[in-house]
Amino acid sequence: MPDVALSTMWGIGRFPTLDEFFTNARALGWSRFELNHAVDSAMLRGLNLNGYRIPSVHEPCPADISVSTLKSRGWLISATEEENRRQGVAAIRRSIDLARELSAQVIVVHPGKVDIDPAPEDTLRSLYKRGKSNTAEYRQAKEAYVAIRAARAEENLRAARRSLIELAEYAGRRRIRLGLENRYHYHEIPLPAELGFLLEIGYDDVVGFWYDVGHAHALDQLGFFAHAEWLKRFASRIVGVHLHDVVGVDDHRAAGLGQVNWDMVAPYLPAEAMRTCEFQNFTSPEQVTAGVQWLVKKGCVSA
Repeated sequence: MPDVALSTMWGIGRFPTLDEFFTNARALGWSRFELNHAVDSAMLRGLNLNGYRIPSVHEPCPADISVSTLKSRGWLISATEEENRRQGVAAIRRSIDLARELSAQVIVVHPGKVDIDPAPEDTLRSLYKRGKSNTAEYRQAKEAYVAIRAARAEENLRAARRSLIELAEYAGRRRIRLGLENRYHYHEIPLPAELGFLLEIGYDDVVGFWYDVGHAHALDQLGFFAHAEWLKRFASRIVGVHLHDVVGVDDHRAAGLGQVNWDMVAPYLPAEAMRTCEFQNFTSPEQVTAGVQWLVKKGCVSA
């Protein structure tokens, strides 16, 4: 198997236990894995991870407080209410502690969101899927949404920055790196300019960029900013990559089954950056294997 990890995303809901996920993945040749943010302590209890390599953990893992619960309670590192912000920081600290136990090197971090109604983006995605992304209706709706986000972003961004300084101190002492992931939704942090702001906190040896190929492609399709902008500006800060394809704006497909321009992506990927295939659980074993072969062919993964 090439030098690439498989996210437990493929196994959650596909297999009844993590042990069965690992058994089936190993039968396909995998030996490196990323624990994703649907893995909780109960799934890990009694699991023998000897012989498995876990280079990265996607917070919040263990997900004893789920992603949906953290969002509904506002427990995010971008929260402007101090107790909520502290709870968001605590969730990521738990992931850092788990990473240290497993000898993982990087935590994939969601840097939060801007506190606005995300419903306009649902409208934009609906218009896109109906072939109306080049209409005046779409342009007007997008421009209005961009303006709403811009007017509210600063306070959330500063809260996220403050949280990341605290987390960098905590992670650095434990020799764990933080990879800030570009997100799938426009109301989430960071946009490209915001990533630059967050990476300038002065912890270059701890905090880097976790580049998600599918997320970058999806927001490009919606017309927010070019996929290549992330790579041109931040390739040197990439510590890890989530590899998955996109059909329209629907992501987490096996590589080679969508419209991502892998030939554009490959030259920007640092040789030392971690690589994780993040495929949905409906992906067949044959598609998983073919996806890795596609990535090797395109030069995104070393054979």
